Amino acid sequence: MYILTDGKRKYAAVKRGDVYRINDLGVVKNLDVGKTKLGLREFLVLPANLNDYMSTLRRKAQIIVLKDAAYIIARCGIRAGSVVVEGGAGSGSLTTALLYFTYPSGKVYTYEMREDFANIARENVSRGEFSKNWVLKIGDVRKDVIERDVDAFILDIPDPWNAVDMAREALRVSGCFAAYVPTYNQVEKVYRALEKNFVDLEACEIIKRELVVGELGTRPDNVEVAHTGFMVFGRKI
Repeated sequence: MYILTDGKRKYAAVKRGDVYRINDLGVVKNLDVGKTKLGLREFLVLPANLNDYMSTLRRKAQIIVLKDAAYIIARCGIRAGSVVVEGGAGSGSLTTALLYFTYPSGKVYTYEMREDFANIARENVSRGEFSKNWVLKIGDVRKDVIERDVDAFILDIPDPWNAVDMAREALRVSGCFAAYVPTYNQVEKVYRALEKNFVDLEACEIIKRELVVGELGTRPDNVEVAHTGFMVFGRKI
């Protein structure tokens, strides 16, 4: 995938067959890094990185953003070769990040109960070559997981505490559990569910503040999305 930018907006150029499909701009046959013209407009063409993949995906629901995905990946020690079970595909944002880091020798198994979410995630994730290491299953991550000795078990579902027993069965010893939830009540319930069989527990959130760099000075942005979600972690013993 490539990214086209005119300095104001980014456009994803995804190869489908022999052509590149560019959202809102049409279809082109050949594309390469550098400058290009589409009609009367000039664009800079860049190879896509993880931020590009995540920021240009089509959204069906609120996504796990880069700042949170990055901490989940670091906290769970996910790297090339890791095997990960994910519960809840959403729009495929976290899935994309997990595949990006586990590629080329790892595997990500995503369990999703809703076909509409699965279809959108499939469309978004398929834009990258790393999607070949992805297995998407229509199933319930709370009871249907058949993978064992996995490195990480990551949940973006309303009731992650109900998947803790399944996670304990699927994870290898010292494997990491992670849950992403929007409310304090959910944090408390999943944290308590982890206390019996997991250690190295942590509940947290990540705050990111944008800065506006202007001609006369630099200041924080007036519009700030401070809270996005809470994260709860533990490691199996």
